[in-house]
Amino acid sequence: MSATPAETWFAVSPTDDPDCWKITFQEHHLGNPLIRSIHGGVVGSLIEHTAEKALDRALAEKSRSAKLELTTSAIDYLRVTKDSDLYARGSVMRIARRVAFMDVVCWQDSEDLPVARGACTLRILEE
Repeated sequence: MSATPAETWFAVSPTDDPDCWKITFQEHHLGNPLIRSIHGGVVGSLIEHTAEKALDRALAEKSRSAKLELTTSAIDYLRVTKDSDLYARGSVMRIARRVAFMDVVCWQDSEDLPVARGACTLRILEE
């Protein structure tokens, strides 16, 4: 499957872990060039992207095919980011018939030191 324009601009790609995604750092990701911190919108986009991809995989494991629509996302920014790659792991909290609740943790150096976390609700539109 080819990357979307957003995935290309953000430089987002899967890792070896199917529920983990990565943004390869690029200069245009900086929100504050003085301290070389990644923009919060880049972090938030990775969290939302990871939630959708992790849910898509979880549904595929249950032989369900659906279009997904982000309904809400609540993101907590926990630490200042720096100019290095960003990772996120998504996990399913609950999948109902028409909605799913996802939890995402985002980090740079160590998964034990998250820079942000997100709770996302996605609508499931059966195909």
